[in-house]
Amino acid sequence: MSLIFSISGISLPDLIRTKLANHLARLSRAVDLQALDLAQERAEGFVEGAEAARALTPSTIEALFIAVEEAAAQRRLELTP
Repeated sequence: MSLIFSISGISLPDLIRTKLANHLARLSRAVDLQALDLAQERAEGFVEGAEAARALTPSTIEALFIAVEEAAAQRRLELTP
């Protein structure tokens, strides 16, 4: 398993990195608040799945949840008039 990518100093396996990047991109492209909520739930579900599979350390899981929350909050600010 390659651990060459880093988000905020956290190394992630390639497949998890790619899937997380897709979820974060989906958050940034949400066209309205409803789409944003759905994208956030899906991203959080992905992180919960990684947690349940014990694929990552607890501190890495927490950092991923924070990354999802921050991306959603940023997009929410952009979408809110």
